[in-house]
Amino acid sequence: MQEHLASMGMKRYFQKASLLQQQGQTQGKLFFIQEGLVKAYYHTRHGKVFIKSFISAGEVIGSMQALVAGQACSFSIMALEPTTAFEINPSTLLEAITQQPELAQWLNHFLLKLTMKKEMREFEFLCLTAEERYLRLYQHQPDLVARVTQQDIAQYLGITPVALSRIRKRCGLV
Repeated sequence: MQEHLASMGMKRYFQKASLLQQQGQTQGKLFFIQEGLVKAYYHTRHGKVFIKSFISAGEVIGSMQALVAGQACSFSIMALEPTTAFEINPSTLLEAITQQPELAQWLNHFLLKLTMKKEMREFEFLCLTAEERYLRLYQHQPDLVARVTQQDIAQYLGITPVALSRIRKRCGLV
């Protein structure tokens, strides 16, 4: 399926710290990440940043608000490493889905996985402490913890870098 997604999109290269999509844009795109790592994040009007997710090779990211509803994208997507992605126009994807049942099945599977991921993220924020969220991230995604900055991890966990430093010290992970 990855080759099929790639064939529908335009191959784009993004340098570290460049934006794939900016919060507020109304033209939604779907990005299939071939190589590299990106973060999807919210930027409040008060200057605070909250990272919603990290997306690596083989994964897909796009704002459903912008893609489906034609509304402004509620988050930005930034390359954390040099990244190669296929930019897929939503109309191209929707047309392909109507003609190719296997693509529609893949999309259903993708949306179910996304829903489960969002449910787990919601559970973590509502039911776990910051320390428990960090330990869970460290245990389940150690490669991610090694690839991103402490600032980004703190923003992902919803805490300050100082709080993260204290948690890491308490857990013996410094």
